[in-house]
Amino acid sequence: MSDNYITITTVKEVKNPKELSEKILKWLQTKEIIESELSDCILSTKKKGYKPANKHTDAIGYNENILSLQVCGLEVKTEREVFNAGAFTPFTKLECPNCNTNRFKGISPQDFYTENCTEEQLNRFNTVFPEFDKWSNNKDTSLTCPHCLTKSNLASYKTDNSIAFSNLGFTFWNWPDLKEEFLMELKTEIGMDIVRMNGHL
Repeated sequence: MSDNYITITTVKEVKNPKELSEKILKWLQTKEIIESELSDCILSTKKKGYKPANKHTDAIGYNENILSLQVCGLEVKTEREVFNAGAFTPFTKLECPNCNTNRFKGISPQDFYTENCTEEQLNRFNTVFPEFDKWSNNKDTSLTCPHCLTKSNLASYKTDNSIAFSNLGFTFWNWPDLKEEFLMELKTEIGMDIVRMNGHL
């Protein structure tokens, strides 16, 4: 069986990710959205997550019996990460903060998947991944825009919300789509704009 996930992250780094994550966990537990105890309920051999609690349907609006699944928990991340990097493609918007041009302008799905891209176009795509690794490891990052030739920090590029440069993330494994009302409450509790990313493994 394949697994789906919904990841909620902040739009940028927060100062105290562990403290803020504990605040959000307590809020979710008080509302009985998740259980208080950690258990084996996420896709990780190193970490545990929080299973849905009695009132988890308040966050999703209806019950799809997710408790019958082995993978059904909430995973919390408090380390710097390019969230959803596995979904990154040349069709992800990565817009230069200087000239507002998408780094991958001119690359079509047909060309990319039929290997008709030029070497320059492939280089535009492939050179991003080492910067992802640097950013996740707290190193200085920079990308040179192929259009205006300006060098900018990776995190200053604008994306289409399919990836996020953050150090605080909450991944709901195999939960149905979250209610807008719940997301607005979560945003208020976090105190910053959030990004929702859906994925599939």
